[in-house]
Amino acid sequence: MIPANRRARAAIAAIAAMLLACACSGKGGATVGSGGGGGSSSNDPDAAHLCDGIRGKVEQLYRAEAQAKEPKRVDEAVSDNTTMVLNDCAKAPRKVVKCVEGVASVPELEKKCLAPLDDEGTEGEALRR
Repeated sequence: MIPANRRARAAIAAIAAMLLACACSGKGGATVGSGGGGGSSSNDPDAAHLCDGIRGKVEQLYRAEAQAKEPKRVDEAVSDNTTMVLNDCAKAPRKVVKCVEGVASVPELEKKCLAPLDDEGTEGEALRR
């Protein structure tokens, strides 16, 4: 079972993906998950490629963790958590990519590379602003 913190982060990532998809529909914008999106990447044409470049490593890290901790829902856990990381990457691609390239585990990735959350999912407050 996913800890509450990661479940909240995954839920927020899914909501953010839906909101961004709605905001971009019909405007030719990039979709979340492709590494495109708002934030600092909108001024950086290479940002989408940077985030796409870490997808494989992120999926590998989360797959290994899910196989050990929640083998009945590996694909779902990998998908949810990869989306979460790519959403953070879209906000600060160069910083997140560099950080992800230097980590070797999921706990290290989440502690060093992602926006911190508390048990209530305070990152959700930032999305409302």
